[in-house]
Amino acid sequence: MRKKSIGLVVSLSLLAGGWQTGGEASATAPSPYAFDGKMSQDTLNRYLSRSAQIMDMFWFDTDASKKQEWLRFVENTGTKLIGRAAMIWTNFQDDETMFYHSGRMADAVHAQDPEVILQAAIFETTAQSVNQIPVPAWVFEEFGLQPETRNFSYEAMLYQDGRYSNYWGAGQSVPDITSLETQMFFFYRAKRFIDLGYESIHYGQVRLMGEADPFYLNWNRLLNRVRAYGEVHARRHNVLLDAHVNEVYDNANPLWYMAKGQFRYEAPGNTGNYYNGDASRLNRADGAQSADGHYIVYKLANATGFEVVSANWAGAGDQPDGFDLYASPDGRSWTSVGKTIQEIQRTEYTWPNYKTTNANPLPAGTNYVKVSWKTMPNIWTVQLLDVKINATGAALHDTLEQPNPAVKKLAFDFVGYPARMKGVPNFPQETKLEVNYMDSLYQKTIGGLNPQGWVTPHSPYLIELDNYGGSNGSPGIDSPYWPWGYDEIAWFAHQNDDYRRSWLKYAYDWFRTNDSYGHLQMPAYRTLGDAPVNGSNVYNAITASPIYPNTLGDEEAIKAIWSSAAQSGAVEDDLRDLTKIYRLSTNLAKDGSNPGSYGGDGSRLTRTSNTSEYVVYKAPYVTDRTRLTGFAVDTWFSSASPVADFKFYVSSDDVNYTHYTPKKVTVNGSMTKIAYIGSRLPVGTRYVKVEFDSASSSAASPQIGKVTTFYADSGSYSDGRIDDFESYGGSGLALNAAYEVNPNADPVTVSLDAANKNDGDYGMKYEYNVGVLTYGGVALNLGGADWSGYDALRFWLKPDGSNRNLTIQMITAGGDYWDKVLDLSDPTARMIEIPFSAFARPSWHNGTGPMNLSAVANLTLYAGVGAGSPGAGTLYFDSIEAISY
Repeated sequence: MRKKSIGLVVSLSLLAGGWQTGGEASATAPSPYAFDGKMSQDTLNRYLSRSAQIMDMFWFDTDASKKQEWLRFVENTGTKLIGRAAMIWTNFQDDETMFYHSGRMADAVHAQDPEVILQAAIFETTAQSVNQIPVPAWVFEEFGLQPETRNFSYEAMLYQDGRYSNYWGAGQSVPDITSLETQMFFFYRAKRFIDLGYESIHYGQVRLMGEADPFYLNWNRLLNRVRAYGEVHARRHNVLLDAHVNEVYDNANPLWYMAKGQFRYEAPGNTGNYYNGDASRLNRADGAQSADGHYIVYKLANATGFEVVSANWAGAGDQPDGFDLYASPDGRSWTSVGKTIQEIQRTEYTWPNYKTTNANPLPAGTNYVKVSWKTMPNIWTVQLLDVKINATGAALHDTLEQPNPAVKKLAFDFVGYPARMKGVPNFPQETKLEVNYMDSLYQKTIGGLNPQGWVTPHSPYLIELDNYGGSNGSPGIDSPYWPWGYDEIAWFAHQNDDYRRSWLKYAYDWFRTNDSYGHLQMPAYRTLGDAPVNGSNVYNAITASPIYPNTLGDEEAIKAIWSSAAQSGAVEDDLRDLTKIYRLSTNLAKDGSNPGSYGGDGSRLTRTSNTSEYVVYKAPYVTDRTRLTGFAVDTWFSSASPVADFKFYVSSDDVNYTHYTPKKVTVNGSMTKIAYIGSRLPVGTRYVKVEFDSASSSAASPQIGKVTTFYADSGSYSDGRIDDFESYGGSGLALNAAYEVNPNADPVTVSLDAANKNDGDYGMKYEYNVGVLTYGGVALNLGGADWSGYDALRFWLKPDGSNRNLTIQMITAGGDYWDKVLDLSDPTARMIEIPFSAFARPSWHNGTGPMNLSAVANLTLYAGVGAGSPGAGTLYFDSIEAISY
């Protein structure tokens, strides 16, 4: 629906003020998706809010017709970030084919829309097939190594303690990021993707690959390498990095070149007796002890010696020799070096302190020194207090203090994470999003200095409908991580068309309401694993065509969700699913039995126990000012039982609720139907709660049938606006709830009219028939509106050309009545402006004093016989507002 203008005078004043309204300004305005180098927070959020996942998009380059269809999908929907467009899981034997087609697909996408960001993925996988991939010279050079002729090594990428070996199948494992080989392989892949035009890289389960990576040191070294390359060579000198992990900061010890094993910094404790006065110490945190399983590598050119100070627990006997020390010229080949150990403190028997130094000068050309924990009686037996590395003309001193910057630097630009949908009890196959459900990310992303250069209290994030197998073997049974027995995308694909599309809209709105840092990545193409739908093992959102005859066709729904939504309207909930309900209590279920007794309604909400259950509806998130203006709730009661009315509450924040009394319309039948109608809800209302009364005779009665909510932008009721007839959602029922007919006068009927109006989609048709009592009218309850800052009433009127009259009546503060009578003889449709000073008290009213507009209760529109003859007529109203001069 179009938004109403607030009047010709205002429009002319804007034009007189010199605002640019033509094509030149819009043609030169920068695109909201434009960037070169670092990206603003707003720009990043725009990209995330228009993200769709087209998994393995590169393969469509092999089929010209399918390739064209996906290019059309991207253009039609307005997709700006394509997730997982290029990737390999474990079939690295197809690497070159993947890179070739990835580049061609990227060229085609960018030829159509150069602003689109394509995302590649580097997952938590390695496989024996990497042994077929040559290591280019530039990879060795990037890591300061001498180039050599060899292929990547699968074995060198693995956890040396055997964890996650063959985790994905025979010869397919989880790589260890502390392995230099893994880092080299990951940089190789990232560089190739960037060179092909990919500006985003997803790194999968970073925590799984980093279980031995202290403070994500090795991860951050790799990510910073990729960023540095992207800043120079990427299409727009930037590459966005994300992963399935939330807690990663780039705040490891800056003096460490590499490290392995989980560590923690210890609290000060009894520093004088135990730790030689050193309040900052490093302790092994967890993990199995193994040879070279926990170490730190320091880099210093031409190192000649070292000094390592430690506290060694003596509870199981003295343990002075806590470390092995190694030297290396290149950080890859290591030589064990001799050492001398000296006790330097034993004020308390249990924690003697030792200083370990090199027994002889380090080998010539040593550029790296490794301090490696030995196996001890307990993992915490040896704590590191201080490390010094000496070199010719240089020194390195590590006091092992935990870095604690004022603002921590985030490792990733955003987080990518599964949705973690929660199955709704009593509603088979339905799911919802919920803060604090399992390990969901909602409202929990960490904050800090984003790699793009701005500080944020929470990282932005993308939520995807994840795939991890298809089905757990128990379809129809809800369990954690497996909504109704499926992985997330398979659950989604198994729903009917209406529910899928409604669920996407629900989720999109849910994020904007509950966590503005989160965004839903629209599913477009993704594997369904072992849970095919209609014979297809992929979810495909594209509109069905001869090229893709067997798809689920959610393309237009995605486009509609991303399009500009009407700023006022109605949302009708027939309760076929729960996507239009914002929140509901536990003991509710659906009842579709005996629809004939319920006016044909075959989907109703009922209780499972006779308790005060409730549902909450909210205004759709069209803008941040959208509010609810009214509602219509159909309910059904057993005709044999007394009516225990529903209770209604309104709220602006879903925390503080105020009781609200709607109108009731009762229709008797085999079941009694009561429609509760609310109109012109208090300004700021965003939530309406409908509550069952526990005093009812049974859980099965009453029931809730169709629910309609009406919404509008709050601006529709600001600046003196009284009614533009757009907030009723096109519903005559809602209009009639707002305009109450005077029951003691001649009949008047009001309805919405799309043909006779000043602006927008609707005006009000006012049909009257005066003669018996010579007048009839309708009253609009204003709830004590403050018009004290305004000078006149203005509205659009199309009279009927009769010689009858129209009385505009206000009830002001203190119950004071004021009238202004207008002649209806001129049929010209026009704006009418009445200064408040032109209103007078009617002759039958005995009020005194000046007009007080601080609390206007009602505005009433009366048609009267006046100088005309009794009879019927029709008037049209629109754009009613209070104005100031």
